[in-house]
Parts: sequence; structure tokens; C-alpha cells
Amino acid sequence: MKYIEIFIESFGTYILLVLMIRFLGKKEMSKLSVSDLIVFLIISELMTISIGNENVNFLQAALAVLVIVFMDKLFTLISLKSPFFKKMVEGHPTFIVFQGKLNQKKMASLKYSVDDLCHHLREQGIGSLSEVDFAVLETDGQLSVIETKNSEVKAPAAIISDGQINYEILQLMNRDENWLIKKLKEAGIHDYHEVFYCVVEKERLFVIKKRLDN
Repeated sequence: MKYIEIFIESFGTYILLVLMIRFLGKKEMSKLSVSDLIVFLIISELMTISIGNENVNFLQAALAVLVIVFMDKLFTLISLKSPFFKKMVEGHPTFIVFQGKLNQKKMASLKYSVDDLCHHLREQGIGSLSEVDFAVLETDGQLSVIETKNSEVKAPAAIISDGQINYEILQLMNRDENWLIKKLKEAGIHDYHEVFYCVVEKERLFVIKKRLDN
């Protein structure tokens, strides 16, 4: 009888985890953020300990998983509306190299060594920092690199995202909000809240406005 219970609980655990992962709509494991990884580890551990455990039954573990998944989904929705909350929960990408200049202060604060940097550059077939225009340490620990020969922008990040100005990028570019608003007006846009996506290219702003039916 015990073997049958373990079989049923194992089968139920597999089905529940698959459904929860589908519901969360997450990416492949290599692209998970820290918060995503924590959620996956917790829900898998909760369901695993319920198998064959008389002190923790399947329904109790399933309830705990549902609560955690609901909270993760809620936090995701809040993050979409609040850049500050998203940065607090998920962290944010950090420019190690910006317009060809290495930021040693940022590297020191992140405990990111020269050996780490060189290792990541070699993985992408880049032999020297002289070839790099931008290098961004992503929230998952990966290094995204744009070589100087391929660079078409002044900053490889949205300066406006869903109506929100990225003041950190403005600061890195030694620009301010007044400069951005002036550039938007030159492009025929008088309110940055109307902008869904904006990036600063070499000669102009590339802008996508919000859909009117949003």
C-alpha cells in the first residue's frame, strides 16, 4: 500500500510542478533571475519532501506551492508597474564597460575581478578590452558584450521603458532629463509618458510609442 501511495504522490508531484512552471511562464534555466531560481528550488523541495512523508502530506505541500507561485506572480505584476520594486527584488544589470571605458569601481563593488572579465570575454571570442564598446553584467551573472565594430548606439539599454525614464543611463551618458525631453520634441513627441521604448542611437533617438488600445 505504501508503494502505491509513493507512486501516486510522485506522479501528482510531477504533474503539479509542470503545471506551475507553465503557469509561471518562465524561461529556460540558464535565463532565470535570482528570484526565479529561488521559487523553483523551494517548490521542488516542498513537493519532494512530501513524497512518502507521513508528517507532510501531498495536499499540504501542494497548498504551500500554490501560495508561493501566487506570490511570485503577484510580485511579477508589481515589478511591471514599479521599476523600483523590480530593481529591489531582481537586481539590475551593471555596466562594466561603457563607451569603451572600464568601470573599476563597479567591478570592485560587485567583487568582479579582471580574471572574471577576461574569462567572459574569451567565451565570446574577444581577446582584448580594446575591442569592447559596452559590457553589461546581467542579473543572472552573464556578461553581455557589444564590440566596438558592431556598436550602433550610445547606450545599449532603453532610456525610456513603458513611459519610465532610466535616469541611470542618462547619468552614464552625462545627460539630463531636459536634454531627453528636447530630443523627444525634435522627434515630434511632447510627453515621454507616451513612449513605450526609446534608445539613443549614434545620430538620433529610436522611439516606439505606446499603443492607443493599451
